[in-house]
Amino acid sequence: MSINTIPTDKEIANISACISEGWELLPVYLNINEQMDVDGSRVYKIFHILQSWRRLKNETMKVLLKALLEAEYTIVVDWELLRKNIGYGKEVLSL
Repeated sequence: MSINTIPTDKEIANISACISEGWELLPVYLNINEQMDVDGSRVYKIFHILQSWRRLKNETMKVLLKALLEAEYTIVVDWELLRKNIGYGKEVLSL
């Protein structure tokens, strides 16, 4: 899993499980303007948002992690769980 590649569905699913409070603001931080009318759990809704972002923006994992870090006072991300799930966390952004 490279920080400079477009995230896979599996990576997006793993990231979705690490995001909790404030997740509804993800489209704002990801600069996408799309209706998120999807039924299901919080994780499934986040997964759908991240899939839409990937489809619309075609950006790398690094761009996604930067957006999550910028939102750290609005959107709660469990960075330790993220590191466990995908192998790295926000520390790679300072490299």
